[in-house]
Amino acid sequence: MGYLDELKRQADEARARNTVDLAALERNSLVTDGACQAAFRYLASLAQQLNVLQPVSKAVFRFDSKHTFRNLKMSDFRCDSRQRKNRGNEVFDHVVLAFDLKTGTRVTIAKDFPPEIEKLEARLTQCAAPFHSETLVDPETGKFLEKRFELRADFKGVVRMIPDHDTAWIQFQIVNLEGFETVTVQFPAFEVGSQRLDDLARWIVGEPNAFLRGGQNLRRVEY
Repeated sequence: MGYLDELKRQADEARARNTVDLAALERNSLVTDGACQAAFRYLASLAQQLNVLQPVSKAVFRFDSKHTFRNLKMSDFRCDSRQRKNRGNEVFDHVVLAFDLKTGTRVTIAKDFPPEIEKLEARLTQCAAPFHSETLVDPETGKFLEKRFELRADFKGVVRMIPDHDTAWIQFQIVNLEGFETVTVQFPAFEVGSQRLDDLARWIVGEPNAFLRGGQNLRRVEY
């Protein structure tokens, strides 16, 4: 066999591998996008039902020991999605279910210890409540006294699905469902079906559920 023949053989093998790899990627993409489409329909319908029911959250939302909120009504559920291109095809970039947790209460919180200020700022960013802050100093000495935060204690929660079409995995990001925290977990796309979504719905309304069971790379970050 001449050298050119050897190169042709190697090229044929590479071409065959690429064809197999591309076919696998396309199958993964179809499974993943199908799961996203079904989840979008499920969550859009769920939002309609929950906007009528307006469940009361069982979570505790705590800025500090003096500013804690319980039994917040969950309202204004809305489902949205975005598309993107993947190898020339339109696929889901993400699916989002968002909701509000409103208290209607105006709050002023003052902190004079830097770690507590940082923690409060992180919680304010997490809850998505617009706030105004002011640093107070002693007018005579210029010494720092405290940092004061003013806000309306209305919070936002989010369930976000982020698919990886090539690997056929879907990551869920659950924000402010059980207090000021973000939970991330991943599932194979074929597992994101009606049973998993039913458990997600149960979790949202505060009922016992097994949504996280079997999930990979589970991470919880409290603020």
